[in-house]
Amino acid sequence: MPADDVLLDVKSLCKYFPIEKGLIRRVVGHVKAVDDVSFQLRAGEILGLVGESGCGKTTLGRCILRAIEPTSGEIKLKTHSGEVVDVTKLNKEQLRKLRREMNMIFQDPFSSLSPRMTVLDIIGEPLWAQGVRGKAYEDRVKELADIVGLNVGHLNRYPNAFSGGQRQRIGIARTLTTNPNLIIADEPVSALDVSIQAQILNLLQDLQEEFGLTILFVAHDLSVVEHITDRVAVMYVGKIVELSETEELYLQPKHPYTEALLSAVPKPDPGLKSEPIVLQGEVANPASPPSGCYFHPRCRYAQEICTQQAPPLEEVSPGHYAACHFADELSLEGVPV
Repeated sequence: MPADDVLLDVKSLCKYFPIEKGLIRRVVGHVKAVDDVSFQLRAGEILGLVGESGCGKTTLGRCILRAIEPTSGEIKLKTHSGEVVDVTKLNKEQLRKLRREMNMIFQDPFSSLSPRMTVLDIIGEPLWAQGVRGKAYEDRVKELADIVGLNVGHLNRYPNAFSGGQRQRIGIARTLTTNPNLIIADEPVSALDVSIQAQILNLLQDLQEEFGLTILFVAHDLSVVEHITDRVAVMYVGKIVELSETEELYLQPKHPYTEALLSAVPKPDPGLKSEPIVLQGEVANPASPPSGCYFHPRCRYAQEICTQQAPPLEEVSPGHYAACHFADELSLEGVPV
């Protein structure tokens, strides 16, 4: 990817949580929640991050924002001024100043908003933290409320007066307050009804087109990801196992795990009959992952090399990356988009 296009460059990012035992809390192991993840995010695109619950999607997003301290790796972000900074090397004061460049949309619209604050204060909280006061503060909050489809006359109400969809709009408005370069959307529609999901997805698409937003869209619903993203990265037990343009990944998956996920996507055509691929066994334990490829105990294509050597994430075709020893040889089934 040309360097001028890259907004976010993540290299060899790891997050290991210690496992402690005994009275003196001796460290006896680590949970590898994010294990050597590398990818780039170009300015103005939406990258989907998908995988089963517990695969490390949310942890990865929070590490990028340094809401969780990463264990190792680099997170390089291009700021509004064009300067590239390594987020992992910033001190608290530098990180506080960088907060206006990156923000997060949370999964649960009910618990992510303080019940003791009015909508005006919730949306304007990032501005307050950056020292904005007075008329400029109120004007910006009203502008954003209008942009996301909220009634400006209701800004003095509390969150309990709003539905789940309206609360998520409040959260989105708060995220946009400081014109961030990067937004991490952590499953922003998974807690909402299906009809409301469509409204929020359409809103995010409209905002992305209007403001040129760059979004890392974390989700487990592949139907949602197909609708909104430009590219998709698939995670399994802390690692990215496939990364490609959305349409190509859905039509021509190169990793057996991606094929299994796609087989569970509902088909809109009743004439298309296909059986979901039922994976055997359990998801690998991130505290004690198997040798070689983490997916090999559940993979129906696994061979001896898979049990011994971990496959690197390599480019199989232009822009299409997969971590599988047999990505060039397998003919996997996708779904129409």
